[in-house]
Amino acid sequence: MELITLVAGLFLPWLLGVVWLRAPWLRATGITWPTLLGYGYLGGILLTTLMMRLLDALGIRLGLFSIGLALLLLTVAGAWLGRREPWRIRRPGADWHSLAGWRKIVYAVVLAAIVVRLTGLGLEIVWRPLFPWDAWSQWATKARVWYELGHLATFVPTDVWLGGELAGAYTDSAPLYPPAIPLIQVWMSYSLGRWDDSLMNLPWLLCAVALGLAFYGQARQWQVSPMFALMFTYFLLSLPILDVHVALAGYADLFMGAFYGLAAMAFFHWTRKRDFWQGIMALLFGLGCILIKQPGIAWALTFLPALLIVFMPRAGLVGMSVLAAAGLATLFVLGEKDFHLFGYHVHLRFVADWQPFWQNMMVMDNWHLLWYLVAAALVLSLPRLLAPSFRSMTVLLLSAISFLGVIFFFTHVQAWAEDYTTINRALLHIVPMLLFYVMVLFREAVSLPMVITKYCSLNRSW
Repeated sequence: MELITLVAGLFLPWLLGVVWLRAPWLRATGITWPTLLGYGYLGGILLTTLMMRLLDALGIRLGLFSIGLALLLLTVAGAWLGRREPWRIRRPGADWHSLAGWRKIVYAVVLAAIVVRLTGLGLEIVWRPLFPWDAWSQWATKARVWYELGHLATFVPTDVWLGGELAGAYTDSAPLYPPAIPLIQVWMSYSLGRWDDSLMNLPWLLCAVALGLAFYGQARQWQVSPMFALMFTYFLLSLPILDVHVALAGYADLFMGAFYGLAAMAFFHWTRKRDFWQGIMALLFGLGCILIKQPGIAWALTFLPALLIVFMPRAGLVGMSVLAAAGLATLFVLGEKDFHLFGYHVHLRFVADWQPFWQNMMVMDNWHLLWYLVAAALVLSLPRLLAPSFRSMTVLLLSAISFLGVIFFFTHVQAWAEDYTTINRALLHIVPMLLFYVMVLFREAVSLPMVITKYCSLNRSW
């Protein structure tokens, strides 16, 4: 019985997300099945946490029955609304069957490597108790309390808790963080019927699976070849830091990177063809970042400059350049100041220390050769980075890098880079988006000579 409820707990949110993301008004026609599955799981698990918050607000005790029934009814409602919507998706094996000769073998080997890797990470989650520092000091603390009480008890800062100003309140190291991550663990604990600090983290494995599916699906939507798309999917899912965040489950950064990455990939598609479904996904998953972690507010805001470029290409580019220069000058003028931002106490100070970044990105094994790949792609594609077809994508990347630059070079967070505690976790937030961007650049770099050759051959035939 426990196994049945565990499987239901894992896959009911997935089914919920898939059903609602293909609702008729979202116009999900032409969406590849990996894209729908990838976005469906992450959308469904976030919707599950929102449903739990709604039940709590209505005074309904949280439990397997109350949450499960709500999710089931919502899934049935979504299926009924979309009952006349045709499933215009390709069969799962279409990409493999479209390949010929040795390409089929290579495709199968790479796919098997991904499956083996994910299986190993799943076993790590099952075998290892809750281990990472933040996982048990600021996320699972809330999960355990809410699971035992059956409602979302209030968490307050330590000084408020010690003062006894709020009866029935609890505290931990991050009392004001959004509740989505602990609620995922609460739902899994109810699905198990008991508290298990290992099995409650299985959604981290499904998050990696969904990220890989969405990445591959969106690559194929971009007309990237099956082989090329699967290779870059393997690059993503084999990154050491990403795998660590799956195996040592419990942090919010994997979900943060997944939501931001899926929002960015959908945004890239929307800027290209103005596809309605992709535009809605960019909006929903961009806003979803806010529900995962406090910095999600900043990540959501990074889309605004890129959106401005879409509607005002030249004027927007000039305006954003002026604003960026003014903002940089303001940071230098302010000097050392203290203020609160997104729930954090921020101390401004400029420290130009590149050594931690060089060590973590280029020397150590945290990222394999990712950053060398990024450098090569940017150099090869330099003339095209601000071309009309790439402009908004490049601006989004620059906005994300600018946010990290301000945080790590102009605030006290520099110390967290120097001791290697936050630097790679913050970079993980942008890596799925960045790798998709690099894949598109390489795809264009490879296809451009082929187009020129074909064009020349046609001219000669005339």
